Amino acid sequence: MGRNATSIFQLSAILLAFVGGWFGYAYINQASTQADRGFLWVMGVILVTIAAIVIGTFLNIILHEAGHLAGGLLTGYGFVFFSVLGLSIIKENGKLVRKKYGVAGTGGGCMLSPPDMKNGRYPYKLYFSGGFLANFLASAICFSLFYNLAGTVDFWSRAFLVTGIASAFLGLTNFVPHNVISPSDGYFIFNLGKEKHTAMRRGVWSCFRTQGLIAEGSRPRDIPAELFSWVDVSDISDPFTMETAKNRYEYLLDRQELGEAKLLIQALCDHLQDAPEMQKMSCYCELLFHELIGECRQEEIDRLYDEKLKKYIKAAHSEISAQRLMYAYARLVLRDAAKAKEHIDLFHKACAMPLQLGFAPGGQELIALIDTIADQRESN
Repeated sequence: MGRNATSIFQLSAILLAFVGGWFGYAYINQASTQADRGFLWVMGVILVTIAAIVIGTFLNIILHEAGHLAGGLLTGYGFVFFSVLGLSIIKENGKLVRKKYGVAGTGGGCMLSPPDMKNGRYPYKLYFSGGFLANFLASAICFSLFYNLAGTVDFWSRAFLVTGIASAFLGLTNFVPHNVISPSDGYFIFNLGKEKHTAMRRGVWSCFRTQGLIAEGSRPRDIPAELFSWVDVSDISDPFTMETAKNRYEYLLDRQELGEAKLLIQALCDHLQDAPEMQKMSCYCELLFHELIGECRQEEIDRLYDEKLKKYIKAAHSEISAQRLMYAYARLVLRDAAKAKEHIDLFHKACAMPLQLGFAPGGQELIALIDTIADQRESN
């Protein structure tokens, strides 16, 4: 489904949700035995509706991620991370630990590591369908409660109606296959099995496996090379093969094979035409980093460090790579001790974040390299 078709579908789904809510409320008003329809009743309906939208949305996000968790565990995926409203269960050093940590901008998150591939295949349908199936199940339960409570418990019936609509909406938008900003669950289900998507199928598996290893504390240089060595940088066809190539870059960077790493990130930057904006900015950040520790040409720095990149770095402030880059910029270009101190503090904070544990040691070694280069330039 293309961008225009996806937009039309989303608008249609929103309109359908409003129409369903309208008819549902009309049914409750007709079936309810509550006689009072005064000002306080109207205010109560408004408050219940708003509360149901907010709470129902968060509950459905959590249910969606729990569905992925159940579907993955049932098909041999390994547990890595599960978060609900800032409280997370994370696998570290083979043990499950609880931490205060959430996925920015979401009510929850789930990360699993897929089982080994066999003949280029691995189970994925139940994992990807688990999310929207959980939403559809919740929707069916909520609609049943709405119908049965409409005549006796007015406000609760409305709450279940709104929550059921939110469940159906989230489930439907994830079920319908599209690949605009990011692929939907339905897109994976209906496309990963196709022969023409062999590279994407392998890329999804590789990215999930690599994410799991990094989150558990493995350094990029210790990641098995076969997870990314197969990628052809000149033939990047989807975001997952792109991310797999980026993992190969992280492997070289962590080994401080800086020459090869720079060549690879330059090659990636030359093939970003169809890549998502975030992946483009991530690659440009790394290209800027190599410019800072290398030739450090002001005109090239100004070309790369434009307003788009500044906005991306601000949004990615909790990432180790973003603070490593900004520390290099503060020391090697601005030569501002206060700015350098600000970013090194943010860097150490990022190193302590779950899911980035494997990046921390290599990041610290690159910080030491930046200091060495800065001292050499200052002495010269």
